[in-house]
Amino acid sequence: MMTNNKSQNQLDITEDMKNKWQNIITIMAKILNVPAGLIMRIVDSDITVFLSSKTENNPYTPGAKEHFEDSGLYCETVIKTNKMLLVSNALSDEHWKNNPDVKLNMISYLGFPITLPDKTPFGTICVLDNKENKYSDLYKDLIASFRDTIARDIELLYSNHSLHENNSKLNTLLAEKETILKEVHHRIKNNIASIEGLLSMQSQSISNFEAVSALQDALGRVSSMRILYDKLLITEEYEDISVKNYLESLIDAVAVLFPYKLKITIDKQISDFNLSSKKVTPLGIILNELLTNIMKYAFKGRESGLINISLSSIKNLATLTIQDNGNGISEGFDISESKGFGLMLVKMLSEQLGGTFTIENYHGTRSILKFEI
Repeated sequence: MMTNNKSQNQLDITEDMKNKWQNIITIMAKILNVPAGLIMRIVDSDITVFLSSKTENNPYTPGAKEHFEDSGLYCETVIKTNKMLLVSNALSDEHWKNNPDVKLNMISYLGFPITLPDKTPFGTICVLDNKENKYSDLYKDLIASFRDTIARDIELLYSNHSLHENNSKLNTLLAEKETILKEVHHRIKNNIASIEGLLSMQSQSISNFEAVSALQDALGRVSSMRILYDKLLITEEYEDISVKNYLESLIDAVAVLFPYKLKITIDKQISDFNLSSKKVTPLGIILNELLTNIMKYAFKGRESGLINISLSSIKNLATLTIQDNGNGISEGFDISESKGFGLMLVKMLSEQLGGTFTIENYHGTRSILKFEI
């Protein structure tokens, strides 16, 4: 019993492939010297003349159709049995003498089933003659070979159709993922902003210098993450972001935390290139730690100061340099022995980047981070 298959009804045969098949059945009919060569196709509950040979006395027109079940057509048997059918002379065969093709004077038939890769029927390839024809084994092999060619073409189309469907499903899933990811980033950003606001309120409500300093440190770290999420949400990529855009915003945000440092000038020389969020995150925290440390300690006892911040990229090597003209670090300072949380964090994140970090006295303090991008 034939079963309808939605995928084969949706399978579009290209014009190039139709032309190829048309040539096949026309050549096939001419070689066998018969009036008709056909490719029949199942469409919903009907069997349709999909292509018909361009040969003399061919009574079949493309698009003609019959209800498939109990049609009595030769092709119905071929499809239901999934086997070759040879009828040499329907008029002398009790089973076939009244079939619909006899009315068209097509009394002999040779046909082969065409199936889809999922084993459901596509239709048949066949020849019909208006006289008795026993069809030699050579002719059987020839038509079987043509059938195999068509089956391979269908398999290619079927694969492309399946690939298109899978790609459509994948694109839908990716779109859903992007929507969810964007919502998650929004929520994280909002939560970070809430924490930032609470820390800011807390720092303004207390007068203890050490407590205010600790809150400013925490506020700076939280701000660096909030700014990063701002930039990620703007790009809607969540992968690569502009380093210049992000770091310049971060520098301004850190400076705002020290409003009493009115005469400190920050010179920014940030090259514009993209980095993955995995590298931008530790880079932003490192810059925040170093800049916060400078703002807190470098200019004690001074009324003004200058900070130069540069980031450059040569080939695959990025170099971040932060230079101040402040008091400098103590002689013999060794970062590997530093117990301060900020510098320990800088060292750890530098290693996470796979880079190197140095800090030295040079007309103040100079910190240099190098890492591959």
